[in-house]
Amino acid sequence: MSINANNLSVTINGRKILVDLDFTCRPGEITAIVGENGAGKSTLMNCLAGVAEFSGEVTINSHPIRSLSLAKLAQYRAVLPQNSSLNFPFSVHEVVRLAMSLGCLSQKEQEFIIADCLALVDAIQFIERDYLHLSGGEKQRVQLARVLAQLRAYSHQENRFLFLDEPTSALDLKHQYSTLKMLRELCTNNSERDDSASNIGVLVIVHDLNLASFYCDKILLLDGGRLIAHDASKKIFQRDIIKKSFGIDVFIESHPDTYKPYLIPKLQ
Repeated sequence: MSINANNLSVTINGRKILVDLDFTCRPGEITAIVGENGAGKSTLMNCLAGVAEFSGEVTINSHPIRSLSLAKLAQYRAVLPQNSSLNFPFSVHEVVRLAMSLGCLSQKEQEFIIADCLALVDAIQFIERDYLHLSGGEKQRVQLARVLAQLRAYSHQENRFLFLDEPTSALDLKHQYSTLKMLRELCTNNSERDDSASNIGVLVIVHDLNLASFYCDKILLLDGGRLIAHDASKKIFQRDIIKKSFGIDVFIESHPDTYKPYLIPKLQ
């Protein structure tokens, strides 16, 4: 079971935002959604998460998104929006615990998950701090821990999906790479913390095409609301495709460690 989109379209005030998208995203994979500003990335993610109106059909674990209540959707997917605002003086511990409010876990289980998810994003040291006193990047890591905790709060028998809209936008270089590496391990069942991790799929919006190339299984490229390609990075990150979709010329090399495409902008 997976996420399937068929003839997915969105029109707002007569303007076509997404046009007839067809694709499948599977558990055990990270899919990077890439494209220029205004390409429709966040709109697509909101449709897949069941929080935006659309025409066509989207299913998650064979269930039509429109047929699921928000409580049921919370068992199948967790969403980290582009901007996560919280203006209450909660501790970091309390922020992450909010994700498990609808679950049926014991206090001991909740405490383990909270600490474990904060450790995954290198934020365990903040657990007792006031969330409002954290930096932007620190808050983003705590919010990522929160959505990870949501997935852990429900049965691991079902496939589960993370929807992450620019989760690395406020992070320093170290945490950009460690975050994508952690998600990679979460999907490929290399995590010692969750022996059902292969049931997890990730859809992530990123602007850094090299991060997408190094850590993601599939690249979903949007241009003007249309699906240009949905495939492995080696097939999509070609010089002509990048120039047409992003309006920039690049050199494309093979990374010496991963042999995946590495993009270097050509200076004019």
